[in-house]
Amino acid sequence: MPPRIRTVEGSCWGCKERRVICDLTSPACEKCTKIGRRCDYGKVRLRWTDCVASRGRLAGKKIPLYQAPVLLKNTDHHILYFENELLPRFNLSNTAPQVDLKMLSADPILLQSIVAVANAHATYRSANEKALSLSKIQDRNTALRMFRKQLMSTQTDETNNSLFIANVLLCILDGIIEPITESSATHHHIMGGKAILKQWKGMRDVFQTKFELPILMLSIFATMDLTHAMLIGDDPYFDASSWPEFGDCKPWWGNVPADDDFLETMAILSQLATLGHEVRHFRGTAPIGILLSIQNALEQQATRQEEAVDQTPDQKAWAAFNASYRFTASVYLYRALSSLDVDHPLVQQAVSDCMEVVAGHDLTDKLHHCILFPILICGTHCFESKHRLAIKQSITRSASYLSFEALRSLESFLEKRWKELDTSVACREANWWMFFEEIANVTCLF
Repeated sequence: MPPRIRTVEGSCWGCKERRVICDLTSPACEKCTKIGRRCDYGKVRLRWTDCVASRGRLAGKKIPLYQAPVLLKNTDHHILYFENELLPRFNLSNTAPQVDLKMLSADPILLQSIVAVANAHATYRSANEKALSLSKIQDRNTALRMFRKQLMSTQTDETNNSLFIANVLLCILDGIIEPITESSATHHHIMGGKAILKQWKGMRDVFQTKFELPILMLSIFATMDLTHAMLIGDDPYFDASSWPEFGDCKPWWGNVPADDDFLETMAILSQLATLGHEVRHFRGTAPIGILLSIQNALEQQATRQEEAVDQTPDQKAWAAFNASYRFTASVYLYRALSSLDVDHPLVQQAVSDCMEVVAGHDLTDKLHHCILFPILICGTHCFESKHRLAIKQSITRSASYLSFEALRSLESFLEKRWKELDTSVACREANWWMFFEEIANVTCLF
């Protein structure tokens, strides 16, 4: 009987060590990819003791480490980073859902997406960013390759669950953590997420998990999809009636009752986005009766907040947080649906009111970091120097904690738009869709 072949010529070092057949896929073989192990096809493998090579052509030579060494992080490190460093930045509550390590070990698609997101964020926070960038790119490409491969195979509720969460992570990666560029795949990720939700029969069961990772990811996607839809004139996947279902759960904004003002505001934004889709693609104008009813609902909510007495600091902070989104809804109603110019008094009043919140002292740091969409919408409509300064200070304040590259891109976009507002009549008269065309398809900030 011929001897059993356990390795093949040209195998990576990982497969050689484990004495398994390597598929020779470059840059990383399938076996190493599945277990999240670094794949190395180098001809000579050096082993170091106190910076001295023990074999190979550099044997016996000590290599001066005049540059900081690049530390190769293992999968467990990335999972812990994701759980303890990244998730809190997408969660207003003090506790983030725990990541099930056992589940992840059996789910390479979800595992690799988490590794890619964690590595990208950690890289941008590192002083050794350039040296680590290759590993970040490789992890992202591996995650995309595995995601697309699974997407083309037979789908079950279990795989759709994994695909959806992995898709949300890719949205976060390309639309928030990475710089906003024309080549960003954010729009395609969001469209893919909608397609998965349409065929995922188990999606409704996610609301029953209440406090686990799936409900957090679902709430993040719902918000990213909504803000994206408002910028491009698309129909959001979650309609106005869906938002109260997030009540009494643990979404990114925390556990609030179904009738909370924030969920009402998000439902109004969803209704406005649906109208915006119809206005841009079908009818050209929105029914005045519906617009007046929405404006009335926003004004009633504002009146309730103004009449509230004996509020605690936390209640004042939550009211200010919700107000920033409410003023954003007003700007959208006036600009996208009523076709008012940037310098119209109604638009500027809503912007001014939002700036009072942004520059005020009621918002806690954690809440302040989650008003990026109001910063984008109201910030681009600012004319006054003090308002623009408040926006820049807000971005600087959030960027130091969030470490999202998209914030740098957001600041550049704002600077460009302000310059155009000051020098171009055409810019002040541009409709909503033209005003955000440059950034609409490539970001999903909230």
